[in-house]
Amino acid sequence: MDKNQFFAKNAARPSMEQRLQTKPFYQNANEIYARFGDWKDVHRFYFIPLYLEMTYSINGIVSELAPDPVWLGSFIRCTLDHPDLFQYKCPKCCKTVQPFRYVGSPLSGRVELEGYCECGWRGHETVSGWFKRGEVLREQIAADNARHRKFKLLHPGTAPATVEELISWLNR
Repeated sequence: MDKNQFFAKNAARPSMEQRLQTKPFYQNANEIYARFGDWKDVHRFYFIPLYLEMTYSINGIVSELAPDPVWLGSFIRCTLDHPDLFQYKCPKCCKTVQPFRYVGSPLSGRVELEGYCECGWRGHETVSGWFKRGEVLREQIAADNARHRKFKLLHPGTAPATVEELISWLNR
């Protein structure tokens, strides 16, 4: 039994517009990570939807580390709280890289953690443990569900912020 529902038949893919809304996260990930303490309690930023397409498809069955959208705050918190699973050392300067995307295959169990370092290096690290990383990310999202419901209840009709709005807010 797949308790985390990692596999779905004919799962919906994000639209081009949704994927483009996620691109500013890729471009500003290091600043967003570095300033997490500044925005983590601002619900409209914490719940920015990211469409990271953390999927693997074979014969029409899609496996996903986490279903899209993944909330920005959940993704960042998971990466920061579990450095052994979601961070790696830059091969150029040995500083810590906090990835902006994880993709991989449940068949091989491999995951590519994609990110860039402040030294200018950009690339990915291939690691094992696809299911473990998926479980941890899904547990973080589940833990944030109550906070999200409370936010929606107290702020009905509020549209989620965008990554651009977060960057603007951080640079104010």
